[in-house]
Amino acid sequence: MKIGFVIPARLKSTRLEKKILKLISGQTVLEWCIDRALKAPSIDEVVVATSYIPSDSEVTKICMNKNVRYFLGHPDDVLDRLKETAEYFDFDYVVNITPDNALFSVHLVNLMVSYIKDNPSVDYVSFSNAFLGTGIYALNKKALQTVCEFKKDIDTEIWGPFFHPDFFNNVKLDVPNFLVANVRLTLDTIDDFRLIRSIFEAMGFKPGRHVETEAVLNFLENNPELNKINSQIVQRTVNLNVLDEISNHFSENIIKFEEIRKKYY
Repeated sequence: MKIGFVIPARLKSTRLEKKILKLISGQTVLEWCIDRALKAPSIDEVVVATSYIPSDSEVTKICMNKNVRYFLGHPDDVLDRLKETAEYFDFDYVVNITPDNALFSVHLVNLMVSYIKDNPSVDYVSFSNAFLGTGIYALNKKALQTVCEFKKDIDTEIWGPFFHPDFFNNVKLDVPNFLVANVRLTLDTIDDFRLIRSIFEAMGFKPGRHVETEAVLNFLENNPELNKINSQIVQRTVNLNVLDEISNHFSENIIKFEEIRKKYY
């Protein structure tokens, strides 16, 4: 079984322009995310999935500097990009997180991979109580292939609902107590950036030095005033109409779905 860590990275953010290129403690947010992924011993390879649009060339330059391979895929269809990356690198599963989350837990990655190896029939694995910033997912390549052929939507920034629990073997794992926290460590706004930069600077982050997520949470617990920096940010929610459309698409095309699924399973 070959398991890849795939980081989907593009430069089309609107709330905070080119956020993954923001510099913190000597390197970009994307580089910090790559470094963190490379610390997971359970992963066979770390790959960045970006697009073939020229404006994303800055992402590929970072990959070359980091000696990490990349894949150029669809600029808008994230799910298709993940699928094609899995196919090109022959990954049986892809573990996935966006580079907005440069403080994700390597421990959770290893827990997830261990579960997959013990349960190789699982399709979609996530964590039920992960704080915002460590939302790691794992997808079976066969499930990706099935959904990508079946779905009719193109812009799949939010793709979780495509893996309908009535049709896929989905599992939610529990986050260990020492990694349960009420914090926001994702990068979407300038206030998120201010908080993450403050953490990196105060804790002495340097390229090549890994700091465990548990240590970051302990630091925030001892410095609760920092959490106020981005506490007012409201996280965007999934459009309910989109959820209804996906659900209806499954209901109205169940025979077609089963035929497609048989091609890959």
